Amino acid sequence: MENENKTEISEELAMKDLERWAEENDIDLYVTTKDGDKLLDATAPKLIKAIQRGSLVLNDECEFEYTISKKSPQGFAGEKIVLRTPTSAAYMAMDSFKEQQSVHKTLALLSAMTGKDVSWFAKLSNIDYKILNFITSFFIAG
Repeated sequence: MENENKTEISEELAMKDLERWAEENDIDLYVTTKDGDKLLDATAPKLIKAIQRGSLVLNDECEFEYTISKKSPQGFAGEKIVLRTPTSAAYMAMDSFKEQQSVHKTLALLSAMTGKDVSWFAKLSNIDYKILNFITSFFIAG
């Protein structure tokens, strides 16, 4: 994922953006071990890296804006999408899929969060899908 101006922000500032987003959305970025220790969720470093590179940006409404990478096909690469906090209707969209259809459930939620059709996400590169999936997973887990 490349940023047009190639400017990276520090890991510390990227972490602050992620924490601010999590706080705004009542999301816990940390998991508790059996020993009671708090560890950063395994997906968080990938989001921090995307923030550092500039492909994932926290806007004024505390929503993530993601720029689709050049790894995705022409017509998708460079497009910006806003990932809004899901509504109850977004979660209900997941109910139409069976339990074994976890990817479909994730895409239904992602579709509701972005306003993009579910089929739109099928064309994205794995890199882009993973970042979007990581963000969505925090809302599913919560």
